[in-house]
Amino acid sequence: MNPQFLKRFLIVVYAAGLFGMHIPETAHLFTSLVPLTLWFTAFICVIYYPNPNKNAYIMLFALAFAGWMLEVVGVKTGQIFGSYAYGKTLGFQAMHVPITIGLNWVILLIATNAVVAEWNIEGRIGKAALGAGLMTALDLLIEPVAMHFDFWQWAGNSVPVQNFGAWWLASFFFHWVYNTSGLSTKSSLFRLIAVLQFCFFLGHWILLQIFS
Repeated sequence: MNPQFLKRFLIVVYAAGLFGMHIPETAHLFTSLVPLTLWFTAFICVIYYPNPNKNAYIMLFALAFAGWMLEVVGVKTGQIFGSYAYGKTLGFQAMHVPITIGLNWVILLIATNAVVAEWNIEGRIGKAALGAGLMTALDLLIEPVAMHFDFWQWAGNSVPVQNFGAWWLASFFFHWVYNTSGLSTKSSLFRLIAVLQFCFFLGHWILLQIFS
């Protein structure tokens, strides 16, 4: 697929999802498509990965699995992010955690890393810290949207501060591993995905303030 066409197609997909999830007549349909959108975005990240090789794909799979396992432990114990439970919106679950959550960790990792790579920051620790900061900032936007659309629910309907600290630490670790493994790469496509993620959840937040 032509890269420019793909970028335009992704913009249309995310824009349609943003507005479609708020129109009463289409809300159920577009909300049900959230898992498919995550699978599609992850597929794009893999297919268009700039340096494709066996080791890179193994590492990406390992990171996705690690992200999913982190959530499994988090849900089971309530000790990592706080006490929360996943709803049905994100699709098929194993051990009470949607499979798509592992994909989401890798999508956000690849996308935010591409943004940091463009800034030409020296040092893996600095890059990991900035990448973790971007992912945590995005989580601030995600949380109210996730609860509204039943991605997950927090005990007491309140997001604990602990969640954001744990998000930063986990994101820092994933970024550090990603950079140390030589996977970090510049990509305008991945930067666009980062922008789309921020715009998607910011747009949802704005629409929820207007119509709620």
